[in-house]
Amino acid sequence: MMPSILSEKRKTRFLQQLTLSETRLVNLFFLGFILYCLGFSLASSGVMNYILCSSIQIVGVLLFLPSAILLADLRIENIYLRSIYYLYILFLVYVISRGMTFQYYTLRDLLIDGWFGLFIYLSPIVCLFPMKLGLFKKMIDSVKIFSILLVIFFVIFSPFLIVRGGNEAIVMTEVFSRTLGLVSGFVLITFPYHSWKSNILSLTVILGILLMATYQGRRGLMLYCALILLIAGFVYLARGENRMLMIVIFLMLLSTALLVGAEVLNKSSLFSTVMDRGMEDTRSKVSDCFYEDMSTRDWLIGKGLLGQYFCPGVDWDENALYRKVIETGFLQIILKGGVVSLGLLLLIMIPASILGIFFSKNLITKAFGLWIFIGLVNMYPSSVDTFTLNYLMMWIGVGICYSKEIRNLNDATIMQYLKKL
Repeated sequence: MMPSILSEKRKTRFLQQLTLSETRLVNLFFLGFILYCLGFSLASSGVMNYILCSSIQIVGVLLFLPSAILLADLRIENIYLRSIYYLYILFLVYVISRGMTFQYYTLRDLLIDGWFGLFIYLSPIVCLFPMKLGLFKKMIDSVKIFSILLVIFFVIFSPFLIVRGGNEAIVMTEVFSRTLGLVSGFVLITFPYHSWKSNILSLTVILGILLMATYQGRRGLMLYCALILLIAGFVYLARGENRMLMIVIFLMLLSTALLVGAEVLNKSSLFSTVMDRGMEDTRSKVSDCFYEDMSTRDWLIGKGLLGQYFCPGVDWDENALYRKVIETGFLQIILKGGVVSLGLLLLIMIPASILGIFFSKNLITKAFGLWIFIGLVNMYPSSVDTFTLNYLMMWIGVGICYSKEIRNLNDATIMQYLKKL
């Protein structure tokens, strides 16, 4: 009898409530992270006070950084994950040490760059958080807040966003969508766990991003949204939700039409930008510069935290000779940490995705596996490995998917405990 009782306790660890101290730390972490992303998104608009936005971000850092450190539990039960994860962390420390400088402006930029700054290397720490249902609930609450913020931002900054092809409009579309809105797709994939209001909000946000991305000709962002909608549709169908069948079919047809129906859409002024850019090669020059500037050593271990490559005349600042970012996730990782960094990341992420999708009995774990899969697929055409909730959720998914106990839970049990929260 005693072994079965102990086994039951281990089985339900994920279902246990967060302790009071854990709840406070998780709340502070997500509050700080929301403030940080809010300040970065406002700063990216180019019309808000830079000092105010940076101040909001610094407050966020003071909240989420110590909370993340205190929440991290260095004990990893899965032997494979433990060995690869700590090797990856040590290599990230090496990448940071190669480029770290204590000049004021450099440090400032590293701290407030919400995509490619210093904190992107902090992202893996979230898979050490207590993997309990309470953490999942807090994460979903943050997703809803981000979704509401995106709707507000789209409304407030609409005078800038309606300028098709403008630099400000493109930056706002990309930053607002990727920093705030894309995570709402996770709610669509896990729809049974949420109210219909939350599902409608998430669907509205994803369709809004897809429409705005199409209007501005942001092909990578369109692909991301389309893939989310298609996978969410398959989840609806797989669970036999017949009442949603018409919506699913509509979303799939819409995604297909936006991506494939060029001849039809070419007649519409709404889609003229994406049609104009449909066959335009906007990456080859940047890629050629990247390949030419990378040595064998650079390919192996990267150029470090502040690594750049020679690529004149590409950015909006025509006088810029070097770039520190290449808008392809895999190449960005190689630029900073080489194929060693990319290889270690894939050795963690790919098995996590496979375990979550094919070896789990509940939708939460499958959804995290699918979310990791979506992120990895989109790392080729766009930047996914950024300090955003989107990327953090991939690492939370690592912690969830590698847990055999969590994978073996059924949806009915999870739903029962989730209602209590």
